Amino acid sequence: MEMLSIGNKNKRTMKIGIITFHWATNYGAVLQCFALQTYLISIGHQVKVINYKPHQFDESFFKFLKYGKFLHLRDYICSLRKEKVLKSFRSTYLNQTKRIYKGLAISSIANEFDLIISGSDQVTNPSFLMSGEGKGIVSPAYFLGFPFKGKRVGYALSFGCIDYPEEARIIASKYIKAFDKISVRELTGINIIKSMERYDAVLVPDPTLLMPPEFYHTLADQTVLYHINTYVYCYFIRHIAERKSSIHKTFNGYEILWDDEDRDYTMQGWLCKIRHSKIVISDSYHCVIMCLKLHIPFIAITDKRGNIGMNDRLYTLLNKLDLCQQICFKDDISNYSFHWDYDWGDIDKRLMSYANIGKDFLSGIGL
Repeated sequence: MEMLSIGNKNKRTMKIGIITFHWATNYGAVLQCFALQTYLISIGHQVKVINYKPHQFDESFFKFLKYGKFLHLRDYICSLRKEKVLKSFRSTYLNQTKRIYKGLAISSIANEFDLIISGSDQVTNPSFLMSGEGKGIVSPAYFLGFPFKGKRVGYALSFGCIDYPEEARIIASKYIKAFDKISVRELTGINIIKSMERYDAVLVPDPTLLMPPEFYHTLADQTVLYHINTYVYCYFIRHIAERKSSIHKTFNGYEILWDDEDRDYTMQGWLCKIRHSKIVISDSYHCVIMCLKLHIPFIAITDKRGNIGMNDRLYTLLNKLDLCQQICFKDDISNYSFHWDYDWGDIDKRLMSYANIGKDFLSGIGL
């Protein structure tokens, strides 16, 4: 993919490592990594994604049996197919290091870099910290808890919660204090970091917002949409079956395209389905961002009511755009009144202003 020219090249080229959940079978997780890598390259740096993924996140026949995945065989097969194409996408578009299975082993390549960036996504969630490499094994890799002589930066860190568990907070505190610069993706993240006795965290946008709309249009253009009729695209990461009844009732008369039911599991196909839809209904944060970038009306469905838990990422973003009315609790969709009169010019200006905050943060560390 041809890199977009975004700004003046920095005179000093730095070697940068990114550590994030690039390995997740999730469009947003892969896309945010690709966006950050591409942005850093576009301003003149050499970038690699540290290919850290513990053994326990690999699929196996043992897990297939232990966790009863055979009971949901269709979903399991779809997940394998999706992972296959995302693996190909990573191989093509991400500059990855060799595979690393343990956090401490990252030190074997860490000093190849002048700077390592942890983030974005929920890399600092307490669950991974406390058991990311196995039950009861503390795994501070995403807190950059390994020997490294260069700069440590947290970009758009997300904790995946609004209250950090005490046991995990005690462990995380010592690693948080070692970051040279730190930023978060949600407002609640600032308070979590303050609870760890660090007070200089700033709010920055998700890496996908650093890239202009053309970046996503170019990806979407790499596939052909075979769906001819006007449709509503419903993309859900969880609870798909529970959503179908209420959405079909609410959008009676519209043709609805669900998730990957067209059997196109590619990143490009996902973006293409968003771009050509009349409306998008989703519980995915990054799907909402793609709607904003591609100028597609959307409804963001939440599993819990109000600005709690993981909902904060939606409220933090959409508050800046005066679009919080597009957030809907799952039980309210059938009688909810939505706002469709978007001022895309105003939204674009606000998104650009927000993106500049992230660029200024990165510029402040010499990038």
